[in-house]
Amino acid sequence: MPALSSQSGPSAQPAPAFPRVDTSSVLQPPRQRRARETEQALLAAGRQLLAERDFTAVSVAQIASACQVSVGAFYGRFRDKMAFFEALRASVMEESDASVARYMAERRWQDVPPRQVIEKTLRFMVNGCRANRGVIRASLKHATARPEEWLPHQRNGQEIIERLAALLVPRLPGPPADAELRLRFAMQMAFGTLVNAILNNPGPLQLDDDRLPQEMTRMVASYLQLGD
Repeated sequence: MPALSSQSGPSAQPAPAFPRVDTSSVLQPPRQRRARETEQALLAAGRQLLAERDFTAVSVAQIASACQVSVGAFYGRFRDKMAFFEALRASVMEESDASVARYMAERRWQDVPPRQVIEKTLRFMVNGCRANRGVIRASLKHATARPEEWLPHQRNGQEIIERLAALLVPRLPGPPADAELRLRFAMQMAFGTLVNAILNNPGPLQLDDDRLPQEMTRMVASYLQLGD
């Protein structure tokens, strides 16, 4: 809805006969579209490269070459590599936040047994870490010097925990306060396992091993006394 002018009375300027049109978006849609497509291609290339190697090992030239654009095209859109990473992380977190809201919607889980809720949530988390491992790993390493770099991921993880608590605490054994503490600690262990897998991938079950979410489910379900 357009903003209304606060002027009134004789000093108010008459409204123009026709609304103003932003001609830049009318005259240059192909150029704007190409610029947007180039930006998205660069972000996609950076996401793939970061999944394969460390942030410090990825150069601007490699990012540009991966989507067949010039280094000049990269700098025409991003100030430097760190600005590029911030844009990439913002894009990934927007996608992740929307995915959590959609996947963890309460109406999906009302009739699902608690253990199955845990199993599906942990598999969802593992898949998210697999898809975004490079961005998560880079954020973790940057956070040693700049703790704020980790905040978007922290908020995303906290949203999962809050939604899971709302779903499961009323259905877990024991007093609600104790059940909530156990659930939150169980998820702390689960996130710790995933962070270690992303940073070090030590095994015996690595991030890409399909047994990882199964064993995480067993660990969390056992701790929460959900049985088999």
